Amino acid sequence: MRRYGRLSHSRRAKRKGGAVARGRPAKKAGAVARRKVQKISEQELVRETVSEATGARFELVAPHPAFPLAIDRLEWFMRVRNREEIGKAPYLNAVWKEKGVGIWLESLAVGDTIDWIELAYGDEKAGASLDIDYSRFEDASFQEDFRQRFPIVMARIREYEQVAADVSKKRRVRLQIRRAGSRGMLVFTVAALVQGPKRGAKGSLVSAVKRSVSALKEVYQQIAELYGLSLPVVATASPSDPLRDDLVPQGAQNGPD
Repeated sequence: MRRYGRLSHSRRAKRKGGAVARGRPAKKAGAVARRKVQKISEQELVRETVSEATGARFELVAPHPAFPLAIDRLEWFMRVRNREEIGKAPYLNAVWKEKGVGIWLESLAVGDTIDWIELAYGDEKAGASLDIDYSRFEDASFQEDFRQRFPIVMARIREYEQVAADVSKKRRVRLQIRRAGSRGMLVFTVAALVQGPKRGAKGSLVSAVKRSVSALKEVYQQIAELYGLSLPVVATASPSDPLRDDLVPQGAQNGPD
């Protein structure tokens, strides 16, 4: 009986050993994948993630001086620069990290005040609106005055904001309708904010970025369908065309000191 018991124990050990041996490759492969994610830089991880999610190639660049961004708080910036690829994902064209805030993902423009005012009220009122200083747009008093002058345009802005709020709540991401401009015109885009992960939690960053990209696409498409729009894919070239960014010089890819 003892001999049988020892034999059984030996067989069980072999079986157990065999199971462990068969399981090792999977564990090793998983560990290698995790180490690869941990070693890659944050901006490269984000670049690979958004490029894969959109099918467009993002490049690390220096933003154009006209781009509405506080350069002193910028850690890195990337965008799709190839005009043929921009049309693949107009809902996401620029990505950057703002110090102390997080990672921003932004679409191409979904409209501007001049076009909307002209469409609703004609050329004369659109021309007159060029004197408006939109730097105070956050003020409640300014918004009320703007609403009284251009109620159709203000209603459109609120409708866009509501679409972003609804998708944010449904998908549990942080979306907003972002405004850029001061005197004469405001340009509107759809933007998502991804909070930076805790140290060593880059896997959660990939997941958060993918969710935000998907949500951006939903908002962009809903806005297009809402007004039956053919939203712009490539802006008309101009001296301030942000598509004319130069590639970041070698050694300057980690943003300002």
